Amino acid sequence: MKFLLKWTFRLVVFVVLVVCAVVGYVYFASSREMSKSYAVTVPTVTIPTDAASIARGKYLAEKVSMCVECHGEDLGGKVMSNDFAFGTIAAKNLTRGRGGIGSTYTDQDFVRTLTHGVRPDGHTVVFMPSQDYHFTEADLGAIIAYVKSVPPVDREHPEKNIGPVARTLSVFAGFPLTPASMVDHANVKFETPVDTANPVAAGGYLVSSAGCRGCHGPDLIGGGGPPPGAANITPIGIGDWTEQDFFTALREHKRPNGTRIVDEMPKAFGQMSDDDLRKIFAYLKTVPPKGTKTKNQLLTAGS
Repeated sequence: MKFLLKWTFRLVVFVVLVVCAVVGYVYFASSREMSKSYAVTVPTVTIPTDAASIARGKYLAEKVSMCVECHGEDLGGKVMSNDFAFGTIAAKNLTRGRGGIGSTYTDQDFVRTLTHGVRPDGHTVVFMPSQDYHFTEADLGAIIAYVKSVPPVDREHPEKNIGPVARTLSVFAGFPLTPASMVDHANVKFETPVDTANPVAAGGYLVSSAGCRGCHGPDLIGGGGPPPGAANITPIGIGDWTEQDFFTALREHKRPNGTRIVDEMPKAFGQMSDDDLRKIFAYLKTVPPKGTKTKNQLLTAGS
């Protein structure tokens, strides 16, 4: 009995030491990434002031790149997480109001954040997917022009406090806690303007500017993003869909087989214009078929 108790005690001590070592490493590694300083070259972007460009920026921010999903319809920001596991994480107030960064950010600061994921102080932004969005220079300028045009919102948010689960996922599972660490800063460049009359080319650009690959993966085979993971949207996954099926999926969150698409896939993507959705669908039909269908896509034929 004493022998068993002795080895049980040793096992418990060993497990506790291992857990402490892992926790220590997670906090050290995640804190190191958040405190790293980046010296980056900020590309020059002309920020327009005309009404058409601002309207274009509003459309991109609200319907395509989904800035409002985290920063709110008024761009005043909101608390995204406030619990022990993930900690306190709030999307910034982008306006010129109290608590907002709009009164202190220069045009260059906005460009640096959107292209490099780096704040004016040289440190990474937190959980803002700068690495996933790729714009033409004109569209990036239009988005910044729109952000600068919105009325000031007085809204202050609590300081960030990153919890153990968010830190652990960032270290071991690729959770995008520190986007600047995921950007190839030496090769940041704008997308080349495409012929909007070419639906496939225009659709490819929309996929890039909407950040679809952030969850669906570089090859669009799915698996990324929040559980249960994004679907395969190559012809392997949606090759038998009609254009109307695609519209219904984005606007009603319903697959042809009747299963529901989880809310982690923002329903607001369905607010894109019919023309833009047609272009995205045209592009997706041309990408190389790769991967396998997801569980929901396998439920019935014609899914």
